Amino acid sequence: MAEGIRAKVRKALAELDHEIDFVSGFAAPLALSVIADVLEVPDADRELFRSFVQPVLDLTNGEEVTPEVLGAYFAGMTEFAAYFGRTQLFTELPERDRLALCLALVVAGTDSTTNLLSSLVLRLGEGAAPVEGFVEEVIRLESPFRGFFRTATTDTAVGGVRVAEGEHLFLDFAAGNRDTSVFDEVLDPQRPPVPPHLGFGYGTHYCLGAQLARTEARVVVEEVLGHGVELVDAAAAVRYRRHLISHGPAELMVRPAKRPG
Repeated sequence: MAEGIRAKVRKALAELDHEIDFVSGFAAPLALSVIADVLEVPDADRELFRSFVQPVLDLTNGEEVTPEVLGAYFAGMTEFAAYFGRTQLFTELPERDRLALCLALVVAGTDSTTNLLSSLVLRLGEGAAPVEGFVEEVIRLESPFRGFFRTATTDTAVGGVRVAEGEHLFLDFAAGNRDTSVFDEVLDPQRPPVPPHLGFGYGTHYCLGAQLARTEARVVVEEVLGHGVELVDAAAAVRYRRHLISHGPAELMVRPAKRPG
């Protein structure tokens, strides 16, 4: 999918002639468009797809969840289920599982990717060579999803703390990625890939779309570096999402970079 993604990125950058919010004006539409490709949404249905997915994403933007936002979410889920219930995608799965998979792809493939792409652009000034190493370091230091909840399936102990079967825990990827016995706070694109970071989870819970996210990230970094985009404000002034799990800039104003001469 790399070349199709590159074409989308180049088109968006070619049209960038003024200040925009990179989060809502570039990263989110790109991530949503790529997932629509994965789910084989026809071009004629893209606007419809966007309309019933947006309320899902509004729940993770870090703002207050009002009754209106919650109502729009349930309405969007009803439309989502109706739409994908009519498609021929994943027909080998029962309908409930098919809908759950489509929803998981949408949420994981749009929200987390939007966070990642925005964090990459935010930290470009710290050095992005080699690109693959830079992408991995940003995933480590700016984990798009800070972590997830887990339930203990048996009595156990974690770090010397007793955990009973059935107790709920928060598995904090962001903390693991800063374990001082393994990593440090320095963004180092040359860092060896072993030991690996936990930005995509681990084991049976490893991110289904990790390679797609890496591809989108690599293409965006390469094209942004080549096209010339700069932050409007200093990185220190950037406002982040206020959310327990979803982590990334809430807004990131950028503009075409001034070219010499």
